[in-house]
Amino acid sequence: MQTPKGKLGLKKVDALASNEDPTIQDYVEAVSEYVLSAPELNEEIKKAAQIRLSRFLGRVLARDFAIATPPIKNVFPGKREVSGALRVVKADVSELHPLDGLRLAVEVKPINLAVGRAIWNRFGDIRTFAVNLHLKFPFAVVGGLLTIPTIEVAKSGQVKDTTHLIERAVNRLIRAGGRRNEAEAAHLLEAVGVVVYDPRSASVVRELPAEGSGLRWEEFVQSLAMAYDSRFED
Repeated sequence: MQTPKGKLGLKKVDALASNEDPTIQDYVEAVSEYVLSAPELNEEIKKAAQIRLSRFLGRVLARDFAIATPPIKNVFPGKREVSGALRVVKADVSELHPLDGLRLAVEVKPINLAVGRAIWNRFGDIRTFAVNLHLKFPFAVVGGLLTIPTIEVAKSGQVKDTTHLIERAVNRLIRAGGRRNEAEAAHLLEAVGVVVYDPRSASVVRELPAEGSGLRWEEFVQSLAMAYDSRFED
């Protein structure tokens, strides 16, 4: 199945490619449009929308990370193959250095549909990503980013609340982050981010994750920046 290259008929998703100043709110508005429209979309359009949304989210993170770590680093937003200790993976946001090798790698894992089934798979994905890269690049700053809607919309139009699933996941994700130095466990990440959004209002839910959890967008970006600056002082 070929992914369509033109307009998808989703106004906000289609506008992402021309957005030169990407923000997390822009992403939330576009992904909310996708989630609410998904029951009426064919699989080809769904796949294309998911790819465009993930790429845009990588651009947002690269932008905010560069702002948090001046001078701007050579951060690459986009799929990049990285050879880890166990297998080759594709990082969504990364930086390679001629002396240090891999300095930064973030896996972006949006959970847009089928939240109940996907959320635990994504949790396992980011931990595996961390192990694979830390075993080969122990100094690398590795992050995992999840975005999760507060509702699921079935083809019938039925809406199911997912808040209870998000709360459970948040408790486990807090324990997955916080790797402070290269001597700590390889399965831990330097930072984990969770963006919870309500598609009906196209807005970030401020109550989840809780302030101080380390998972909120601003805390996530700051944790990445602090870990980076403490290890790689140019």
